[in-house]
Amino acid sequence: MKISVVIPAYNEEKYIAKTLESVKNADRDDNPVEILVIDGGSGDKTAEIAKKFGAKVVVIPHRGIGFARQKGIENASGEIIIYTDADSIVPYDWMKVHVDALLKSDVVLSYGPFKVKDGSFAYKLFINYLQYYGWFITHYIFNTILSVGQNTAFWREKALFVGGYDTKLGIMEDIDFSQRLSKQGKAIYHPNLIVYASGRRSKEGWRFFTRTALISIKYFLFGDKNLGGFPDFR
Repeated sequence: MKISVVIPAYNEEKYIAKTLESVKNADRDDNPVEILVIDGGSGDKTAEIAKKFGAKVVVIPHRGIGFARQKGIENASGEIIIYTDADSIVPYDWMKVHVDALLKSDVVLSYGPFKVKDGSFAYKLFINYLQYYGWFITHYIFNTILSVGQNTAFWREKALFVGGYDTKLGIMEDIDFSQRLSKQGKAIYHPNLIVYASGRRSKEGWRFFTRTALISIKYFLFGDKNLGGFPDFR
């Protein structure tokens, strides 16, 4: 079973080496693995670092995260695709847990949460506790799938069937994709399969929280996909 680990990146020289190291060290369970870095035209050493770790680098125009994630699906050769972000550290059993879940009957999506180890107190409180337990509630109580790009896996064939990621979305592209994909079969959530991301989003301050609330209301209550995107922080 070939696995494609896909990592969108844009000017990530500060973080991507640790991300790739964690992916390389993860348990592959004897499955062949390719690592794809989808580089949105970085002006730093992102591509150079990725190649040193043996990753295949696909350079694309910088057109947002939805566009980058979709190019990952299009360029992947694995039957299973697993996504993480270029500022994230994955646990040792990350690949194995996702693959084992997808091999179960009628499962199309496997996903887990992420937490942060740095950033402001308010941001860490929101991500590590409120959001973390919110995922648990939405999955197990409301049967709503909110799979995030830092920690999600799926069958490539099923992803192509639903049209993949919306290339026009600069935010919520992962949630939008998982909502559509989960209608094709079962989704398994792994609350203990935690990926750790950087807390750099906290640099936005309280605007992060107001922006998150606004886009959630627009998307879930009104079906509005004109959501803009988060500003870049490097």
